[in-house]
Amino acid sequence: MHMVRWPVTGIVLVCPSCKSELEEADQKLLCLDCTVSYSIEDGGVPFMLGELQGHDSRDTAALKKNVINMFTAYNQSLDESGLSRFSTFINWGFATNSSQTSASVNRNSIRLLQECLDGLNLEDANVLEVACGRGGSVRELCRSYGLKSVVGLDLTEANIAFCQLNNRFPNAYFCIGDAERLPIGSLCCDIVLNMEASDLYPSIKSFYDEVFRVLKPGGIFVYADDLPTWKFDDGERYLHELGFELLMSRDITGEVLLSSDQVQKNRIAAFGSEDQMNTAIWHTMGVPGTPLYDEMKSGERQYKIMHFRKQAHHNV
Repeated sequence: MHMVRWPVTGIVLVCPSCKSELEEADQKLLCLDCTVSYSIEDGGVPFMLGELQGHDSRDTAALKKNVINMFTAYNQSLDESGLSRFSTFINWGFATNSSQTSASVNRNSIRLLQECLDGLNLEDANVLEVACGRGGSVRELCRSYGLKSVVGLDLTEANIAFCQLNNRFPNAYFCIGDAERLPIGSLCCDIVLNMEASDLYPSIKSFYDEVFRVLKPGGIFVYADDLPTWKFDDGERYLHELGFELLMSRDITGEVLLSSDQVQKNRIAAFGSEDQMNTAIWHTMGVPGTPLYDEMKSGERQYKIMHFRKQAHHNV
């Protein structure tokens, strides 16, 4: 029997549909209010999608299915290359002209995480990473930041299976879930981290609503993404209306483009050339010569790191 493994204190797991408490029984989590049940996967990982997939419109469901298929193919490509266990990050990375080019698959990605968290104190914090990918950030958070607990959530089962299989930290937890309907209790997170994922969400405002709900008053939303410039403007306005205060906004487009240039050889070694792998993955990674890379280069898109604080007088 697979028992769910979850923090005794800190971040609370709830029904993503009605946000009510869950009870564990017969290898499932049962909502005490709406009676929806959620399965517990190998290793005790909660599968918190369940009937939620039936609540999406046909177009929205198709978009989410495409994301799942893309990152499932990403994991398969890494398995076939023999580099899977070394590739724990899915992000652009960060580099400067003074950075030394490294053969390490993850060096620039770790540097990007460090830049995202610069100036923040995570000691004894309860951290939620939405769209944790293959768990690289969760691992680095546990190794280097002295936090109390971290939960990594991702829509793709293959990503979470890899995370759970390779988890060596007793204060790290994973679940399969939807960023637009977080299976996390209200007012229980000190930090919410989201990197390079929100442009894939059919309803980005639903995601913002959920981040605001789960953060404690005074909690920090660490947000890093490559988006069209207008989408950043719209997002900042909406987050302000919710009750967030913008603490920091930093454009690092040049640094992530330089990182993409530096790690291109590593990516080809891991995934093969574009015609050898899923084209969508190749384009999503921002490899030089792809439309995404060119839009960043031209200024149509930017890469920003932003810190938003949920104002202390706001509850859900």
